[in-house]
Amino acid sequence: MTTTWILAADGNQARLLKGVNFLKDGPQSPEQEIFQLDTKRVQDIMTDKPGRSHSSAGHGRSAMEYSSDPVREEQQKFTADVAGKIDRYEQEGAFDRLVVCAAPQTLGDLRSMLSTATRAKTTTEISKDYSNLPTDKLISSVRAAMSN
Repeated sequence: MTTTWILAADGNQARLLKGVNFLKDGPQSPEQEIFQLDTKRVQDIMTDKPGRSHSSAGHGRSAMEYSSDPVREEQQKFTADVAGKIDRYEQEGAFDRLVVCAAPQTLGDLRSMLSTATRAKTTTEISKDYSNLPTDKLISSVRAAMSN
C-alpha cells in the first residue's frame, strides 16, 4: 500500500493530511497536522516605523524605507520551517508520495526549500491555495486535479 500525504499551504498556514487513500470514495479522516504562523506577529512586524535619518548636507531629515518586505520574510521563514518538517518525515520514510497544493508564491518557495529526496517523492504540484478547504473537499479537489 502506498502512503500518500497532501500538503496544503499558503504563507501563513499549512495542513498536512497523512495517509490519504485516493482509491476510496466517500468521507475520509486522515491524520492531520496543522502549522500556523502567529498572525499577530505578522501584523506587529510593521508597527515600528523604520525611522528617520539626517541629511548629509543641510539640516533636513527624511524618512527611511524598509530595505525588504518584513511580512514576506516571516512567511518565507514559516515555509522553511514547514519544508524542514516534511523533509524530516521523508527521512523517516513516513510517506511514499507527497501532493503539494499551495498558493503560487508559497509553492515556488517550497520548490526551492524541500530537499531533493522529498521533491523526488512529490508526485503532483497544484498551484492553488486549498489550505482552508474542509478535509473531504481538499481530497476531492486534489483527486480532480490529478485526473486532469
